[in-house]
Amino acid sequence: MLQQVAHYNDLSPKFREELEAKIISFGKSVRYQFKISNSNPDPEKYNGPIIWPQMWTLDPITFRIVDPYEDRPGVSKSKLIGMVKDVNEKGIPISFNRIRVHRRHEGKLKFDLDSPEDQMYVMYLELHPKLIEGQFLDKGTKQVVLRIDEKKEAVENRARRDKKRLAGNAARSMKAQEIKDFSAAMQWDENLEIDLLRDKVEDLADNSPDIFNDAIANNGVEYKSNIKRALDRDIIAFNPAEHKFLWVANQQVITSLEAGLDGKNEIERFAEWCMTNGTKGDQVYKKIKELVKV
Repeated sequence: MLQQVAHYNDLSPKFREELEAKIISFGKSVRYQFKISNSNPDPEKYNGPIIWPQMWTLDPITFRIVDPYEDRPGVSKSKLIGMVKDVNEKGIPISFNRIRVHRRHEGKLKFDLDSPEDQMYVMYLELHPKLIEGQFLDKGTKQVVLRIDEKKEAVENRARRDKKRLAGNAARSMKAQEIKDFSAAMQWDENLEIDLLRDKVEDLADNSPDIFNDAIANNGVEYKSNIKRALDRDIIAFNPAEHKFLWVANQQVITSLEAGLDGKNEIERFAEWCMTNGTKGDQVYKKIKELVKV
């Protein structure tokens, strides 16, 4: 653990006990991510879109914290923290260990909590002012250190794999007409050869399962596909200046929609209108569906 040396790391007994218990609660090991990468300005010259520094050192090397439990007579609540490496003949610290991240680490370090040295590094990181959501974070500086929640990461990874599996299974079980419906709903050209469309659908399911799953939810595919076809065949039209949908045959207004501020396009918003406006929405969609089939 982070031992007291001279006036460094003179933590109150209660705070040291609490901090050591926290470290023990992490289990056998713990990982930290360091947000030190940059976008690659020349990805063709250097491999990949991300550049990592050859070697990066966490600063400040030493820093102060306020011990929340310090109540010993004559002892300051302000504590100087540092991983002391060497002392002079008077026992005064003269050099310190540092947290260094090499390029090969790609911004992540793993610490073995059976190792006293690694325990020291972890305790130091938990006190550091650049630890994201840390107890002593300095809001005036950029936090660049993140402790990786192994359990949370495992749950998220499993959920991500489940979404991808469900999306992939759904895409591969689609019949030809469903592929065409989905393609129309995504505003792709549904007249492409079915194998090309199927490849696009399965690629979306594999690489963007959230988008795929959202697209097939709540019968949205059927509504959006038929609305897209009705627009393509001039059965209905959309006036972007007034945000109105109308019947082309008689120029009668179907509905006026509010300007899209949620990132959804007019087809998505009109589909939602049809699905959520009771009898009127049902009647409009029923008519669109019938005219599209003619």
